[in-house]
Amino acid sequence: MGMLETCKRCKYGVEIIRGDYKCEKQEIKITRDEALYPFRRCKWFVFKSSLVKVKKLHALAVVPKRATVESAGFDLHCIEDFSIRPGEHYTTHTGLAFEIPPGYVMLIYPRSGNAKKHGITLSNAVGVVDSDYRGEVMILMYNAGTHEVFFQAGDRIAQAIIHTLPDIELVECEELSETERGRGGFGSTGS
Repeated sequence: MGMLETCKRCKYGVEIIRGDYKCEKQEIKITRDEALYPFRRCKWFVFKSSLVKVKKLHALAVVPKRATVESAGFDLHCIEDFSIRPGEHYTTHTGLAFEIPPGYVMLIYPRSGNAKKHGITLSNAVGVVDSDYRGEVMILMYNAGTHEVFFQAGDRIAQAIIHTLPDIELVECEELSETERGRGGFGSTGS
């Protein structure tokens, strides 16, 4: 069975500002509420389990997209020209703010290409964007390489992945359950 063909509104989640929506596949009108919250059954519609709203805070900001349908993450771009010398940290702007749904987190990772070619990684290893944060996403970059690296506005500087958070609670206790490893720490399971 082939993939369903999806219309632009369903595929990209474009919000309707006012008025009813005319389906581009069928000769019917759909009310604004149904179009924005599509609970109706539609053979053309492919509905994602969660929507993440992205707000551009700067004219040069690039709304992220997945490189392929199966890509886990999406690239984040800078909005300024800058360089990072070896051993230097630099905080750069993306010009974007995100509305991460409750129960999810956006984690920001280095791009493997930048790491391999130039030794560029993140100062904080992995960035964390919580669901209640509405400010601009900034990238804390570090040059672990041997030469100065130059970036231009629009360059890909990091990648982000949305993760589901487990619903857990931390509980203080007097004893922990026993395991084969027990208290064995660094290197205790072999090299």
